[in-house]
Amino acid sequence: MGFKPVVYANIKGFLNENPTKEDMEYWGARSNLSLEMVTSFTDGTKVEIEQVLVANGLGAGIIQEGLVKLESDDMLEGGTILANKAKELGYPVSDYLLSAKLPAGVFLVVEHDEDQQDALRYYKLGEGPYYVLERTYHLCHLEIIKTIKRVLNGGGVLLNNGEHPKFSVAAVAKHDLKPGDTIKKAIGSFDVRGIAVEIADNLNHVPIGLLSSATLKNGVKEGEKITFDDVELPESLALDVWKEIVSKI
Repeated sequence: MGFKPVVYANIKGFLNENPTKEDMEYWGARSNLSLEMVTSFTDGTKVEIEQVLVANGLGAGIIQEGLVKLESDDMLEGGTILANKAKELGYPVSDYLLSAKLPAGVFLVVEHDEDQQDALRYYKLGEGPYYVLERTYHLCHLEIIKTIKRVLNGGGVLLNNGEHPKFSVAAVAKHDLKPGDTIKKAIGSFDVRGIAVEIADNLNHVPIGLLSSATLKNGVKEGEKITFDDVELPESLALDVWKEIVSKI
């Protein structure tokens, strides 16, 4: 409809990058979520993965490693800050707002032609130059069925990681890790969390999704990224695909 996306934004209600197991067990039981799920939601790994997928799939960029995760209770106000940075960079960006008051969902910060300003004001989208298009709910497991139906009916995949992904989610140690330590599954663990990174600047990082049944060869300090030099990984199709991606950069 002529809108030009400047920011592809998610909304996150709470962030604790290193929650305790006790807290996660409590909130998991309260929300009927597995320990891994509630931990990956809380420490930011899930939203970093989502926004990297959006960036790769829709041809956007990121403002900084680990995303800005701007605290704001106003989509237009916070989105404008991100949009101004996107304009400085010269490309649309993928990021999120951190707010306990905003609804769960996603939104776009967009521009439109100046000659549509009066109409968009009449539609109660504001004065511009940025406008917010919001979707203030998500029905994740129910919406999966819609996507499957779309593909079965010939509609194609809704969103993928792009033919030439530029961004990945690196695994960062939540505490000091020692040689010999094992990571059964990284996403939702108490050993690592995920942060968005540009692949070209981090060619040796291990994507957090590949850290499964991994054994540490080297010690990794809290806050450091885990690299392929640090771990032994089992062979897998996913690992082969990753090697192919990196070889083309």
